Amino acid sequence: MLTMMLLLAMQGAPAQEGGAETGLAPATNPGSWVTSDDYPASAMREEREGTTGFKLTIGTDGLPTGCEITAPSGHADLDAETCRLIMERARFTPGRGARGEAAGGTYSNRIRWQIPEGGGHAVEVAGFGLDPALESWPRGAIPDDAFTRIDPAAHYPPAALAAREQGTVHMELTVDSAGRVSGCKVNESSLSAALDDAACALMRSEGKFSPALDSDGKPTRGVLAAKFRWSLPGEAREGGDGVSMAPDPGFPMGEPGSATMTILVGADGRVQDCRYSNTGKFGAAPNGLTPCDMIGRQTRYSPFTGADGKPVAKRVIMRSDLTIEDAPAAAE
Repeated sequence: MLTMMLLLAMQGAPAQEGGAETGLAPATNPGSWVTSDDYPASAMREEREGTTGFKLTIGTDGLPTGCEITAPSGHADLDAETCRLIMERARFTPGRGARGEAAGGTYSNRIRWQIPEGGGHAVEVAGFGLDPALESWPRGAIPDDAFTRIDPAAHYPPAALAAREQGTVHMELTVDSAGRVSGCKVNESSLSAALDDAACALMRSEGKFSPALDSDGKPTRGVLAAKFRWSLPGEAREGGDGVSMAPDPGFPMGEPGSATMTILVGADGRVQDCRYSNTGKFGAAPNGLTPCDMIGRQTRYSPFTGADGKPVAKRVIMRSDLTIEDAPAAAE
């Protein structure tokens, strides 16, 4: 099955209505408006690709009120899906006029619908690997085979080694147009601050990529999801042809715990407050990252509505519990 990647080429810019003093800006990451699950099934089967240019009209509440295709991809279903998804998911922070009043405007951009060639990368025999849970944007930077020569044992942080800590760090890497790692953010912790910090430091010092390409095929800054697995030296097992392999990981939910997240969403659709708490290792994040960071404080969403259809404030509570108990006896 072919791997599919959607690219949102950020070459457009918001335009404000006349008199606006501060600019209209996306309130959410434009790269999240279209995901890899959105590729029309028929276009995927027929391997149809193209780039769709669009222009949104934005109201004073920051919500799109209209979508116009400015550069057709050559495929009606891809163009139609572009406007449908963007109208549904795009959110903006309104501009402000000279008197502080909200101001709308327009926003132009384009989406590149592309089915890239190839699958995994050989560098995954080392500690480093691309994270398949997230798509790269705008076009994934490609890891150099130098990653296969990284010896995790040589970079193992002493504190983690002394504490017998190991685990996988899921990261968001920013790769500049020269292929260098210019930024690293931990999206999912290994549950060891030392390993998390060491993974990002290693990416900055040893990371080498072929840079991302924009919709015109020119090198550009890109963001991709990646992971690095730390295994304690001396605990690796031998695979086929004498290749050193990491030991089997422990079960990821091996300790009971609970987590609660409470989100206050105002009548204007903005996240006014988000609080997160947990017990045990369940939901723990030593680097201070919590699900609230993914929700985005002050991010604006479509507001909840009451029975009369008018916007209302809501408190959203999510509770999760992890329980471990003896397995039932095998059936006779």
